[in-house]
Parts: sequence; structure tokens; C-alpha cells
Amino acid sequence: MNIIIIGAGAIGTFLAAAISREYDVTLVGKKEHHHRDHFKVIQNQGILLSGFQTLMSKVLTTRELKKIPDNSLILVATKAYDVKTVFEDLKGIVKNDSVFMLIQNGIGVKEEVKGILPNEIIRAVTGIGAEIIRPGEVRTSWGKVVLDNTKSAEKVYEIFTNSQFSTRITDNILHEEWLKLSINSFVNPLTTLLQIRTNMLSKPELRNLVEKVIDEVIAVAEKEGISVDRNKVIKTIDRLSKYQNYSSMYQDVKRGKKTELDYITGAIIQRAKKHGISVPMNEFLYDSIHFLEKYG
Repeated sequence: MNIIIIGAGAIGTFLAAAISREYDVTLVGKKEHHHRDHFKVIQNQGILLSGFQTLMSKVLTTRELKKIPDNSLILVATKAYDVKTVFEDLKGIVKNDSVFMLIQNGIGVKEEVKGILPNEIIRAVTGIGAEIIRPGEVRTSWGKVVLDNTKSAEKVYEIFTNSQFSTRITDNILHEEWLKLSINSFVNPLTTLLQIRTNMLSKPELRNLVEKVIDEVIAVAEKEGISVDRNKVIKTIDRLSKYQNYSSMYQDVKRGKKTELDYITGAIIQRAKKHGISVPMNEFLYDSIHFLEKYG
């Protein structure tokens, strides 16, 4: 199976390096990509991974896809708000036997692109942390990958398992999305607003604030028919103490980029309104981060 990874940010770069040890991978970076120097180093020298383990990897790179081989796995690692454009751009060059895999934060991404192309779409939820610390180098933690149980899930499972990821297939990807959303709901906005590394969220001074955000999300999930284990989410707070990375949202704001806030906190607020639920903490975070996006 040919593997194409679209999006040369921290996650896309990490996945390209990790998977390329066992498979041929092409990494696609947009012409206007914010990390131009990063992509240039990858083209000339390869990718250096640091953190959990150190790895140097060379991958094929391109700025533009003009042809896609039959039976390809197209792993879309762009921000959530760019996925629809990716699908539109691939009309006419992607064959129906190719499979898309979406790994974005938040919820609602797959629903946005359904119908644009007839191809199978696998939704995946990951627990991977990655940060570009200098051009060509990504600091990362190897996390789990959970795949929606679709026609090609077994093939993709094999690819990620062979690439040393803890991988499983689920019949309830919505539950996995909401579980991760309940974690992202406080990790991304709070680290961005407070300008702190992820590990600082485990400090006792922030526990009350974090739990209020979590409880709002769990209440909305319940109305959506999704049962999220509160204890499981709370345990995540303590585990954050070992993660020294900056969240993706914090990195985006610092670089003057648009965040995925609308797919995380915005999606929570939208569904809360639908069910008549009050989510004041999430509304405060939403307004605050949008302010930072505009003026910060």
C-alpha cells in the first residue's frame, strides 16, 4: 500500500519518520506552509526524531501532488480546518480504491468531507504529542492509535503496528473522539491561555478549574448519547506531569496561526446550545483564545 502523508507539521513529520522505517512514505508540504525552513531541512537532510527515542529518517517529499498511485493510504495530517480543502484539491487525481485516514483533533471533521469524494474514510484518534523544536527535528512521545472499524481498518492496523504504535480497532469511534475531546478541552485552551507547558496542568492549583471544564464536556457528551468515564479523564491530569511539550494550540497562537478551537471548544459549545446546557467555562476559554488569535 502506497502511503502519502499530507501535512508537514509536527504530527505529519513524526508519522512520516516513524512509518518510513517499514514502508515507502511521501510527505506532502503545502507551498505556503508556515514551516518552510522545516520542510527544506527534511528535503535536504531528513527528519530527526527526539524524545521517546532518537531516530533519523529520510522520506520522499513534495510540495504538490500531481498523481496518486492506485491503492494508496492518504493520511491527512493537516489542521482540521484544512481537511475540506485537501479533499477538494484531490478531485480528479485520486482513484476510488485509495483510502483516506483522518487524525485531526476535535469532532466533526469527517462529517464535513463526506460526499466530496467517494473514497473510504477511516477516522482515527491518536494520543501522540509532537513539537517542532528546530527545522527538521521533532520532539515526540509515541502514543496510541485507535481506528474506526471500516473496510480497510485491518490493513491500516498492520501498518501502524509494524511501525511500533500501540494500535487497536473500535466499533465506537465516537466514544474515542469524545474521550479525547474531553482531554483536549482543557489541555489546549488552558495551556494556551496560561502560556504554560502541558505538565503544568497537573499542578493542584489548577485542579478545580480543569475539573469544571471536564464536567461541562461530559454533560454535553451524555446528551449526545456518549458516556465518558470521568475517572479516566481525571487520571489523565496526573499523567500530564511527565509531558514537557507545548500544546498544538499554544504553538499555533505563538506562531500567529489559526487554531483548531472551533473543532474543540467551539464544537462543545455548539452541541451544548443544541441541548440547552450551560457551559460557562468553555465559553470563557473560547472567547479568550479567539481574542489571543486576533490580538495576541
